[in-house]
Amino acid sequence: RQWPALQDAVRTLGESNPAAAQQLIQAVLPQPGPALGGNILFFMMALSGGNLQSWFGDAPTRALQRSKPDLLARLKDDFGKIDRAARDPGPGDWRSTLVPLHNGVDLNPLRLSLRAADEEDDTGDHGGKKGTRFVIDLDLTRMGRFQLDGLVHQGEKRMDLIVRTENRLPGGVEDGIRNIFQDAAEVTGLKGGIVFQAAPANFVEISDGETPGEPVGLFV
Repeated sequence: RQWPALQDAVRTLGESNPAAAQQLIQAVLPQPGPALGGNILFFMMALSGGNLQSWFGDAPTRALQRSKPDLLARLKDDFGKIDRAARDPGPGDWRSTLVPLHNGVDLNPLRLSLRAADEEDDTGDHGGKKGTRFVIDLDLTRMGRFQLDGLVHQGEKRMDLIVRTENRLPGGVEDGIRNIFQDAAEVTGLKGGIVFQAAPANFVEISDGETPGEPVGLFV
């Protein structure tokens, strides 16, 4: 499931205003790379304010208003629906935020779900301590379903992470992910560990709750 209005907007800007399209893709849309975390945070901040233009930027917004005002109206409507869905906790007190991820060519669905950790979470030696549980879900063209299940412990700089995939990752890929995790831990001062699960992956299934199915259909 995709976000048709956003895909149409990127395509329309690419045809009518390449400079605005480039600004949107390179500086605004979350995509793999060093700026991914910052761009997701920027999206979530704009979402909480309910202002599409503050996320999209003035130039892309004005360009769409001139060429496709109806498309801009669809985007604003979608933005409001995503915001409302993110505010309402679903089953298990999970709050899911819808975020578009640009892979350099197209937009992929990504779902980010958060909730306060409880005693049922598998925290190992850290059980009983408060923290935040997060789950990131996405579907990759070659790899299939890919899920990050993490727990950030409150009161201490620690994050434990489980990487779940449908099939076992090649050793080189696992080592690469493990190295990224360790490098990030050294930079941030975080402690913690990372493990991999596959076949069976035991994916964490989070109910859609009130997440709108039309026209957005994009899971974060």
